Amino acid sequence: MNEAYQNPKHVASFCGVDSLYRAGEGRVSKKVIQKWLQGVNAYTLHKPVRKKFPTNRVIVRAIDQQWQADLVDLISIKKFNKGFRYILTCIDILSKHTWVVPLKRKRGVDIIIAFKVIFKERRPQYLQTDQGTEFKNEKFQQFLKENKVKFFTTFNATKASVVERFNRTLKTKMFNYFTFKNTHNYIDILNQLVYSYNHTYHSSIKGAPVEVNSENEQDV
Repeated sequence: MNEAYQNPKHVASFCGVDSLYRAGEGRVSKKVIQKWLQGVNAYTLHKPVRKKFPTNRVIVRAIDQQWQADLVDLISIKKFNKGFRYILTCIDILSKHTWVVPLKRKRGVDIIIAFKVIFKERRPQYLQTDQGTEFKNEKFQQFLKENKVKFFTTFNATKASVVERFNRTLKTKMFNYFTFKNTHNYIDILNQLVYSYNHTYHSSIKGAPVEVNSENEQDV
């Protein structure tokens, strides 16, 4: 379990009981895993408190029909991460597949460069964000129009709940890693953490995000 837990790329890295149980294919009981985790400082210190808030359910019927995007502010630890201040996070609502790009600044041109990287792989029909000026500026809006992506923002208090849930998961993994390795460097393992997320079983889609495609999207 220790090897799986501390490997950022592993599907059970810095996760809880259920993920470790699935990764072990039931060879170790949940009771044993729970007891082991209680002895891991990285887990006990950063175990998320589950709180349920009212959210608007997002209905989509196809992969890449709608994405949500957000910025994670990590300015406080930029000196440990080559000057990177933010992480642009994107998630496909249906498949829960995610993409991240670290940023040193959040000008319109920086956001465009980041999305160009993501759009080389896939692109959405609709993109939803919060009211941040980095997303609403003229240059980025023109970029979206050129790529035939329709844009809209969220006004209510719940904001873009799906991407924000991913942000919490990503940060929990990161801070578990920080404690486990006695470091504040995430930039060197960021892609591994995202790989882990995209290959991990999600109960909401009954599979891993990378397994969802146009052939099975109606089963999600």
